[in-house]
Amino acid sequence: MNPATGRRVAARLAVALATGLLIHGGLTTRVEAVALPPLGIAPLVAGRADSSPPPTELHRVAVFGADNRTKLPKRMEPLRSSIGMIYNERSRTVCSAFCVGDDIIATASHCVFRTKGEVPPPPEKFFFARPGTPHGSVRFAGAASRTSFQHIVTGAVGISTKPPIEAARDWALIRLQGPACRGKTLPVKPLTPDEIESEAIAGRLYQAAFHRDYGRWTMAYSEPCFGGRRGEAGVTPPPVTEREFVDPLNLVLHTCDTGGASSGSPLLIETPTGPQVVAINVGTFVQSRVFTEQGVVVRRIPAAPVANTAVSATAFASKVERLRLADILTAPTDVRALQQHLNAAAMFDGPPTGRFDARMRASIEAYEAQAGLPVLGLPTRALLDALNRGAAPRRAATP
Repeated sequence: MNPATGRRVAARLAVALATGLLIHGGLTTRVEAVALPPLGIAPLVAGRADSSPPPTELHRVAVFGADNRTKLPKRMEPLRSSIGMIYNERSRTVCSAFCVGDDIIATASHCVFRTKGEVPPPPEKFFFARPGTPHGSVRFAGAASRTSFQHIVTGAVGISTKPPIEAARDWALIRLQGPACRGKTLPVKPLTPDEIESEAIAGRLYQAAFHRDYGRWTMAYSEPCFGGRRGEAGVTPPPVTEREFVDPLNLVLHTCDTGGASSGSPLLIETPTGPQVVAINVGTFVQSRVFTEQGVVVRRIPAAPVANTAVSATAFASKVERLRLADILTAPTDVRALQQHLNAAAMFDGPPTGRFDARMRASIEAYEAQAGLPVLGLPTRALLDALNRGAAPRRAATP
């Protein structure tokens, strides 16, 4: 075979490429058909209950091996008052969430802000509820004044589900209208993925969540499961690098059985003083192989789940108390003043509209990081006072 012929043959050979994707179980997606049935919690539906039957097909991509989900054990009944769901009637979506403060809940960011390229529903339209308990539904803080966005601390707004995947930033802390969680909060324990793996090996890691295909919004318990840097015990860790995932040091791979609406649920460990949250479940990492010929896809192998993903509590634990103490600016005049200060510091290039949006959140985060302040990304009274005093971010020296 001459060299020219060899090059033509090589060009026609199919090449297998591994591709990754994060599938979320808490929202209506192309994999999880999650519709919102009547939940029966006043004022959840207010006479407009959806009586449509559940979807005929549920792709349970997040169950590894046998389905080990069971009803919540009696000894864990108190979790019913600490774990609930956030839902939006207009967008017909549901996710799990849990109490971490008297008026603060934690969930997955995509449950509120969707994923990259999607238009999120207004956060003012969400409720937090705990089915099977006497607790009523409650809105997010700022719902009446349409300022709920500035009462949410999050790792990212509109996360990417394609490499580099932002699963480790898929968390959100949300302030509620009132102290609905008083006395029902779950302690958060910031453990690294390696430390979580040690707890899993000892049989202390488990999950409690709501699942679309499990009963009528009955909480399910996933028996002691494996989690940490590896998706399965005894399996060599997959290549979790910055090429596949953003912030891989905060990423937890686990095999707790999950389903639709379980995004935002806590991964817990059992301790002598009770359950403690070590991570937030966010979705399922799947990989597929694509064969190409001369740059054209000629064959696709169906995606196979690698592991469920979660965010380690190390990513958000320190921000719970900061959000609790934060004095949030809601008046447009205060927000406008903050924008003007950030503009003067060359940290914000937009007009002073008095409206808090994703661009201003990013500007505040950048300013706080450079000024050595705790990073919240929210318009707070403390930040405005610091800017009024002339506090400036640290800048690198110019040669």
